[in-house]
Amino acid sequence: MGKRNRWREDRRREAERRISAVLEASSRTDAHPAAPECFADFKPELREKIASLRGYALRAPEDWRCRIKSRSQERRFIDLVRFTFARFRVAAHLEQAWIEECDDDFVDKLIPPDRRAGRRKGAPDLRRWYLAAAQGGSLYRQEASTYLSRQETHHFLTAPREIASMRQAFWYAVARAHCDRVDVALRIARCKVSSYSIASTFWKEVARFFARNPLAGDGMDDLADFLFTAKRDDPAFTLKGRTLAVLRRRMDEWHRALRRKQAVGGGAWTGSPLPDVDYESGSRDKRAIWRIRQIRTGKELFAEGMRMHHCVAGYKPQCMSGDISIWSMTCEFPIGRMHKGVTMEVTREGRIVQCRGFANRLPQANEVATVKRWAGDHGMTWASLEG
Repeated sequence: MGKRNRWREDRRREAERRISAVLEASSRTDAHPAAPECFADFKPELREKIASLRGYALRAPEDWRCRIKSRSQERRFIDLVRFTFARFRVAAHLEQAWIEECDDDFVDKLIPPDRRAGRRKGAPDLRRWYLAAAQGGSLYRQEASTYLSRQETHHFLTAPREIASMRQAFWYAVARAHCDRVDVALRIARCKVSSYSIASTFWKEVARFFARNPLAGDGMDDLADFLFTAKRDDPAFTLKGRTLAVLRRRMDEWHRALRRKQAVGGGAWTGSPLPDVDYESGSRDKRAIWRIRQIRTGKELFAEGMRMHHCVAGYKPQCMSGDISIWSMTCEFPIGRMHKGVTMEVTREGRIVQCRGFANRLPQANEVATVKRWAGDHGMTWASLEG
């Protein structure tokens, strides 16, 4: 019995060894597919990229035979591209346009491109930029003038090897055209500015500002966050005439405001049972709508303080305890255009104890009339007609 058991065990081990050998061979085959040796060996989608621009070919792609040792399909495809189209070697980031789409929608806007959207209809085909450069044409005249100046185009073409993508090359070129230091331009190409579209007028202005006022990479990122918020909140915001010191002060104020928001912005409360109201005034041609709304969350309270430039956010504890309620009054005049009005503090007993406008100004005559109307309609008193 012992010999028979050993014989069975040996057969089982031999079977396992053969199965393992087959699986290992299969794994090696899957991990290292055959490298392309001629045009027909490439994937159909890669061959289509060549075929779609065959009219620019200097040599027939079918005549290509592999000339490099690397077995990487991407590297061999770039070698095919050079063979088919190029008279001159160009920077690696331009060749990358044949491998993957540049994640830029080329739209002049404040927010970053949607990286998931794919290539936008009407966006430039950056393979044509490669063709212009590799065949000795004028990249600026043929393709780039919509997005780059002549000097920026030159720096785009001569970007250093550290530039890893077409997107970084764009921002390196914009920065390098406005400073003499390659290291500064490289920092700008790698900071948050490079996450925006190269077609964005505002972010080009920011990149040029950073080129003239060099900062560390994290300093650029912090300032870029502030500049995004400033431009979003005020579309007329510009860097023209501003200094780095002034922008840093404003950024510090913004950071303090964010910390206050974090401290104040949470929480919600029931508030006063009084309803929100709308009042109309004026004739048909000069009609105005006064809107009075109660603030019931920390987020709304903080936003009101920021919008009106006063310290109402500090009243959150009294609001949450129910001792007071805070109300915001705005005016729509003409219809479709909103104006800041006043912020009011009302006690639990129904007394209006504060009524202040932007930067704590006193209420104007038409605001006083509307607040008095509101108070009369709901049985409230105004502690001081002067606010």
